[in-house]
Amino acid sequence: MDTLMDIIRRRKSIRRYQNRPLTKDMVNSILEAARHAPSARNLQPLEYKVITNRELMLKLSDGIARAMQAEGIPMKAPPAGRPDFFYGAPLLIIVTAPKDNPFAVSDAALAVQNVMLYATSIGLGSCFIGMAKLIERDKDLLKLLHIPDTMNIVAAVICGYPDEDPPPKEKRLKAEFFE
Repeated sequence: MDTLMDIIRRRKSIRRYQNRPLTKDMVNSILEAARHAPSARNLQPLEYKVITNRELMLKLSDGIARAMQAEGIPMKAPPAGRPDFFYGAPLLIIVTAPKDNPFAVSDAALAVQNVMLYATSIGLGSCFIGMAKLIERDKDLLKLLHIPDTMNIVAAVICGYPDEDPPPKEKRLKAEFFE
């Protein structure tokens, strides 16, 4: 049986997924992992947009590409066709929180880390998608996702069956001890 440290060390960012949907039970268990993350002052401010619709994911990718272009952010050319910032994953979870919550990003990071570690523990791949924040630049996409003006996108993560096994990356540690 794997220890938690084994799972932490095995987790990788996966950017290629099998065309294979996750079961509703798997999606619900992934959300359960997010739900059990701590939150500052136990406010539990996070809301989750759970997306399995491939066409919607492509619309969101298109919105990210438009925002990058408008802001002059360099973008790697996709191998063929339109960009897919969600790498063909069958599950995208966008995490939102109230704009006035100063701890929302930290709370979301804790929840997404739970998701990524849980996904690894059940044989799935995952990847944090920082570019999803750019979806906020398109009011029509926010409306489509039912994200009101009072909320921000604070994190996003994709999950699915990996279609790659990238080599582990070197992990550095910079620590200063005060004893």
